[in-house]
Amino acid sequence: MVSRSVGASCVAKAAYIAGKKIKNERDGVTHDYRRKHEVVHKEILLPVGAPERFCKRAVLWNAAEQKETRKNSQTARSIDAALPREISREEQIDLVRKFCDQNFVAKGMCVDFAIHDKDDGNPHVHILLPTRRVDKNGFTVKDRSWNDRAMLEQWRESWADWCNHKLYFVSDERIDHRSYKDQGIDKIPTVHLGAGACAIEKKGKKTDRGLMNLQIEIENTSNALASMRQEMEDNRQFISEQKEKHCQEYFGCSLSEICHVIEKDDYISYLAEEMRKRNENTLLAKVDDDRTRMTIAKRNTEMLDKIMDEMHAASVYVHDHNLYPTGWSNIMRTYNELKQQEEQQQQQSIETPETPKPVAPTKSTRKHSL
Repeated sequence: MVSRSVGASCVAKAAYIAGKKIKNERDGVTHDYRRKHEVVHKEILLPVGAPERFCKRAVLWNAAEQKETRKNSQTARSIDAALPREISREEQIDLVRKFCDQNFVAKGMCVDFAIHDKDDGNPHVHILLPTRRVDKNGFTVKDRSWNDRAMLEQWRESWADWCNHKLYFVSDERIDHRSYKDQGIDKIPTVHLGAGACAIEKKGKKTDRGLMNLQIEIENTSNALASMRQEMEDNRQFISEQKEKHCQEYFGCSLSEICHVIEKDDYISYLAEEMRKRNENTLLAKVDDDRTRMTIAKRNTEMLDKIMDEMHAASVYVHDHNLYPTGWSNIMRTYNELKQQEEQQQQQSIETPETPKPVAPTKSTRKHSL
C-alpha cells in the first residue's frame, strides 16, 4: 500500500513508474524521474463512467491525493510482477493489459501501469491502483473488499494463468502462483530485497537481507544435492531389483543360486565363465573311438546351442538397457571363439566316417545351476 504514514504519495509513485515529472498539488513537491530510461511502455486504463480527464497521469493521481484528508491515508495500491522473458514486447504489453482489464478495470478500478526493462534479463511491470471507486465526477467511496487477502490470491492466480497462456505458444516453461509449501516443494523462499537493498548490493556491499538470501540459497542447494543423492540411490536400487528379477526369471533358478552373480554386477561375464567350465571336460576330453567322439560331439553341440542362445538373449538385454559390463570386448571375443569351435565341431561331425548309429543317450534331467 502507498501510505502517507511512511511518507509516501501516489503522485510520487506514479512519477517513478512512468519516468515522468509530476507536481504534487497537495504539498507542492515536484517529483522528477525523467532520467529513468528503463521505462519501455506506460498506459492508463479507465473503467466505464470514469472522467476522461483521468487519462492524464498528473490529473488522475493528484485527484486521488486530494480526495484523502487523513495524515495516514492509504492513497493507492502498488503491484509489481515479473514478465516472462520468452515472449515479445508486444505480447508482454498485451498480457498486462488483458490481466488489468479482467481483474481491475472490470471491478471499477482505474489502472496506471508501466513496463520496465534494463536489458538485464529482468523485465517487470509496475501497476498502480487507486483505493477508491470512480464515477463521472471523480473518485467516490473506498472499496474495502479490494483489501481482502482472498482477492490478492485471485490476482496471483489470474496472473499465472495469463502468463502461462502466453508461454504456451512459445515455450515449455510455466509459472505457479502458489508458495513452495502449497506446491509440495521442499525449498525455502528468499526474501524480497527492495530497491534500497538492491542498490547497495549492486555497489558490491552486503546487506542483512542479501546475506539472509545467500544463507537460504546455500541451504536450498544443500537440500537439493541431498535430494539428488537420494534419487540416484533409489535409481540404483531400482536397477538392482530389476537385474535380480531378470536373472531369476531368465535363468530359472532361485535368487540364492545367483546372488554371487548379482554381487559381481556382471552376469554376462559369468555366462562366459560358465561356458568355459561346461566345455572343459567335454570339448577337451580325450576320446578313444569314433562312437564316443560322436556321442560327445552331439552332446556338446546341444549344450553349445543352448548356451549360445543364452548369450544372445543376454547380449540383447544388455544392449537394450545400456548395461555394458567391464571387459565387454573380451566377453564377445570369447563368444566368437566358442562360436568358431561350434562350427568346427559341426564340420568335424560331418567328416566322421559312417559307423553304426549309436544308441541315443538318456537325456539328463539335471539342470545346470547358474
